[in-house]
Amino acid sequence: MENNNKTSNYSGNVHTVGIISSLLVIASLVIVPLGAQIIFGQTVDWGPTLGAMGKALIIFGPVAVIEFLSYLPTIGAGGQYLSFTTGNVMNMKVPSAATGRRMVGVESGTEEGDVISMISIAVSSITTTAIVFLGMVVGSQMLPLLEHELLAPAFNNIMPAIMGALGVPMIVKSIKLASVPVAISVTLTVVWGYSFVSANQGKFMIMFLAVCLAWAYFLFKRAESKKTSEEQ
Repeated sequence: MENNNKTSNYSGNVHTVGIISSLLVIASLVIVPLGAQIIFGQTVDWGPTLGAMGKALIIFGPVAVIEFLSYLPTIGAGGQYLSFTTGNVMNMKVPSAATGRRMVGVESGTEEGDVISMISIAVSSITTTAIVFLGMVVGSQMLPLLEHELLAPAFNNIMPAIMGALGVPMIVKSIKLASVPVAISVTLTVVWGYSFVSANQGKFMIMFLAVCLAWAYFLFKRAESKKTSEEQ
């Protein structure tokens, strides 16, 4: 009972702080353009504005829902509040959370895993902010180094490196579970090309989420059937 109360208190505090901070961030994002409009006496043409917002919602709305559902088991509620507030979820926050859990030796989907994920994402956010600030201060002096031809291959392969570091340990950990989704995704990417898959990533995320769930359910039912047969 005591552990359940601690878990409930932790989850409640995470959601309370997360909701308040998210509302503050949304208010801050609205205040800037609203303040500029008031100060400079500008008016908003609501027709084109709402039309542009509607188009963006159609494109990014499904992606946002899929990301919310797919990231929650990996980084937990606290990690999601931090990630969606600070950005760079897939290429920085999720790898940071996975690395933190691996270093400490906890599993995702547990309270300990959620805590470590949240701490890892917080440290990643602070580090990112410090690097961005440093870039603002001395960025122009570092351009010759960053644009040097020796570093070009590294910058051109950042995403494959991140996906490899994040994906390979998960695939190796459960090859049977990852085999079908990975095989299908690789085949479709080779057939249709990376540019087409990247341009339609929202649709493919929904499709592959369904494929992963269906394949995991199939393996689960097969294991249950095999277990039942052995017991009989």
